[in-house]
Amino acid sequence: MKRAIAAIATASLIAVASLPAAAQPAQTGAGEQAGARSSADLDMNAVPNLTPDGIRQVQQALQKKGYDPGPLDGILGPQTKEAVRKFQDFYGIKASGEIDNQTLYALGEQQLAGRP
Repeated sequence: MKRAIAAIATASLIAVASLPAAAQPAQTGAGEQAGARSSADLDMNAVPNLTPDGIRQVQQALQKKGYDPGPLDGILGPQTKEAVRKFQDFYGIKASGEIDNQTLYALGEQQLAGRP
């Protein structure tokens, strides 16, 4: 399963790298989430500080993949954590219920990945 996760992350990076520079996300300061997205130095087990909008994006991604996070309200409540746990378990990620960088990559939300 770890190979599958690594393959997903690699495919995501290749897809972004193949986009024209104008279509790629802009890099910002090193302390901000957008600037912390380089997967080469990113701790995949780190749990980034997500804003309510970021949590809402995760909830929407979970819902699209068939996991019920409850209301799309930007709150990391028990129903969202349970949906994250089920998603992580299915994809062979440590099922903690926390939205870590590995989970964000697996969900296709790598733009939210960053440092805690």
